[in-house]
Amino acid sequence: MPFNGRMFVRFASDTYIPTIPLSSFATTDRQYTMDNPVLRQVLLGCYDPSSPLRHLRGQRGILELIFARLMKAWEAHIDDNARGVMRLGGRRGASMQNIPGRVPQRLRFPEPWPQPMDPLSNRPCDFHVNMMPFVMGDITSLPTSCQRYHDIIVVCLAKNSSGEHGKVGYLTIHEGMVEAGMSQRRGGLHIEAGGGGGQSIKTEDFFWGQGRFEQNVLHGGIYMASTVDQSCAIYDVVIQDPASVVGELGNVEHLRSSLAKKDIPPLLLLATELVWMTDRTPHESLPLPVTTFRQYFRLVTSGVSHWYADHST
Repeated sequence: MPFNGRMFVRFASDTYIPTIPLSSFATTDRQYTMDNPVLRQVLLGCYDPSSPLRHLRGQRGILELIFARLMKAWEAHIDDNARGVMRLGGRRGASMQNIPGRVPQRLRFPEPWPQPMDPLSNRPCDFHVNMMPFVMGDITSLPTSCQRYHDIIVVCLAKNSSGEHGKVGYLTIHEGMVEAGMSQRRGGLHIEAGGGGGQSIKTEDFFWGQGRFEQNVLHGGIYMASTVDQSCAIYDVVIQDPASVVGELGNVEHLRSSLAKKDIPPLLLLATELVWMTDRTPHESLPLPVTTFRQYFRLVTSGVSHWYADHST
């Protein structure tokens, strides 16, 4: 059943179920449940007199069975044998084609683009280009303000084996101040391949960059980097059959507890580190501890099957 963030249970109107207080759950069980957005909604529905889930209030055994089966179903979509993210630095003595995936590759970021002052914040305005189409490898297809990132694009293309040179890629650049406690990009765990988006009808999958790793060779995929240490977290897994488990716009926040249960830690990107990932790799932008200027770069290769006109312009 495609995941849409909702669950409906039908009971006879005269069904009577005695209640057991929420406090009967162990502290760790309560925290584990409340940290998961889907399980939390189910549990809160038990205490909503207008929800059909109210009939499950106090039925700890039934709830535990539902939660266990949901977790097992979600975990089945997490492929931790496939490479979801690759570090791109080479080891001494290795050939240029060898991509070990464990050594960081650092970049030299260009100077920020001069921006006018924002009269409200008294700071320079953000420079922001999101999913801008251009011809990969052709610097003349980039506007002047973006040509300074061409050298980084060339590095990405040199790592890829799917013949991206000359094809249409999609460039994102975000430069600006990020307030303490905020993330510059999208927070919350997500992938770029979308899912059901809250609809119950079956739709074809859509992808950004796709990407796969075979025998030390990268095909397609997504490249990203930023200038701030530990401002992005990526999990080295691939979500299989995303249409059945992914929420709106690639939301997989409900899989966070499953990743923790499988003891899969996130990779926290270093400042100026370039990485490659698939469009089915869970990742998130992290809130920053202090107010910081951040430059962010992303290159999505040519495998884009859907376009979001509202934010990809």
